[in-house]
Amino acid sequence: MKNFFFAVLGLVFISTVCLSQTDPCSIVYKNGSGIPKTRLMGIHENLLLVTDTGSYRIVNTDKIARIKFDNGKYWKTGAALGAGVGFVGGFLVYQIWGKKKIKFLPQDVAFGILGMFTIPCAIIGGFIGLQFKNIDQYELAKLNSFVKAKEIKYIIKDHAQYK
Repeated sequence: MKNFFFAVLGLVFISTVCLSQTDPCSIVYKNGSGIPKTRLMGIHENLLLVTDTGSYRIVNTDKIARIKFDNGKYWKTGAALGAGVGFVGGFLVYQIWGKKKIKFLPQDVAFGILGMFTIPCAIIGGFIGLQFKNIDQYELAKLNSFVKAKEIKYIIKDHAQYK
């Protein structure tokens, strides 16, 4: 029974890798309609298999004008850049004015750099990063069928969940 359980578990893991799909995306047709929040499964010649809320659809690639992936926002990048700028700025402040008795600077250098510069700058950078979206948009309207199919294969590999 134990071997059967491990065999089924192995098949589940293998099937998830074999049936990989992309992150959620939106497909826009040339006539303006489309499929929002879908996942690309695979392509054969000029037929694209997509999954939409639990059902599968086959889409002719000649009808597709644009594929758009919304990857979220840049808050992590903004927070990391803000923390780096805050750390360097705090380090420079303590190197230049740290020996003088400035009232607003704590005596503990590590606490001063971390608490007064790094964390607040990381929070500010995170808020600034929230204002920018990370969108990958692929314009496919002007491509012929063969090139469009190759481009969609690249898109599926680039945005696959299980890389």
